[in-house]
Amino acid sequence: MSNELYWPMGGNLPRLTPGSLELALLRLECSSPADAGQLRGQLQAVRLKWRTAWEKKVARELANRLRLWSQFLTDYLRAPEQSPDYYQTEARNRVILQLLLSDQSDLAEKDALAELDRALKARLVVGPFIWDVIYQSVFPETEFWFLYGTV
Repeated sequence: MSNELYWPMGGNLPRLTPGSLELALLRLECSSPADAGQLRGQLQAVRLKWRTAWEKKVARELANRLRLWSQFLTDYLRAPEQSPDYYQTEARNRVILQLLLSDQSDLAEKDALAELDRALKARLVVGPFIWDVIYQSVFPETEFWFLYGTV
């Protein structure tokens, strides 16, 4: 219910957002499917109970992640020699966008992401999965094609 979009978790943990929570649950499926299923059920209950608050926070996160992803790609296009090493890290924003947009019907956000994807596809060198191979099973290439290569 907080207005805070990036909730601090303490230590070196990434800040909690709806998208980072979805990503963490998806990754947890690789090592502990039963725990992930139980937590996903609890999350679904929260989403239903606080639907409006959840949707507002997701909309804010979508706008912010889209801006971050767009800025990364813009920087890359301006100076490609300076950005490839960051792709593996920055792809996290693209993954979270994919996860958040799967529940959204907002065509403006999807259209904006599609435009960015066209620019990325023109420069993506297809290759192996860029994250730890343990996560590959929950990020199929058909849906998460941008994790299978680099710029």
